[in-house]
Amino acid sequence: MLETPETKTEKASQTLMRALDILDAARGGPVALTELEHKLGLTRSTAHRLASALVDRRLLTHDPRKGYRLGPKLMNLGFQAQESTSLAAVSQPFLDALAQEMDDATNLAIRDGDDVVYIARSPSRRRVAVRHQVGDRNRVSNTALGRALLLDAPQDAWSVYFPDEDQRAARSQGLGRHFDEAGDCIRCVAAPIRDASGAIVAAMSLSSIPQYMDEARMELASQGVIDATIGISRRLGWGWET
Repeated sequence: MLETPETKTEKASQTLMRALDILDAARGGPVALTELEHKLGLTRSTAHRLASALVDRRLLTHDPRKGYRLGPKLMNLGFQAQESTSLAAVSQPFLDALAQEMDDATNLAIRDGDDVVYIARSPSRRRVAVRHQVGDRNRVSNTALGRALLLDAPQDAWSVYFPDEDQRAARSQGLGRHFDEAGDCIRCVAAPIRDASGAIVAAMSLSSIPQYMDEARMELASQGVIDATIGISRRLGWGWET
């Protein structure tokens, strides 16, 4: 009997939920394979297969004498989530202030591989607006945020995403720009946010559409984004004498 796409999706969802149940079972300390079987109602082969896959991904570790415990990758993901939350909390007043001043949407994002991930925002008050939600993703190559996040990257890394753009010019301005007036009709500027070490850890953008954003207003928006990201960076420890 052939599996339908719906059946495959249902099985994949069931496997994911069982794996999450195993992680939850290991929260209180080491848990033996037999305990996973009985607690979660799994067969030995299923419990072993799922636990082994989680060990391979470093989400669990395995001690033959004690059993399975939460792995180092979960700790790393927890730290990243905490840092993102703290960054969003520090940045939100700056996002709100600039959005209120300019009437356009502001966004905070971090990089995840080839994507930018939005972790905070303040909405536009205009009738027609560029809208993103927290958790949304966009391609690095399609955003001003991506350009700002890569300002410090080696030239060859920059060229992978922006082969026809001058990185030195973007660095000298301290800005990433993305103008798409033919397709999505977006005009967006972004600047990097730095931590105490000086490394770029996030970027903030202001997005609008051409009818609201002539060149003079774009210059005003650019300066507003730069001022805001400097303020956020200083809250994170950047720029202070040590």
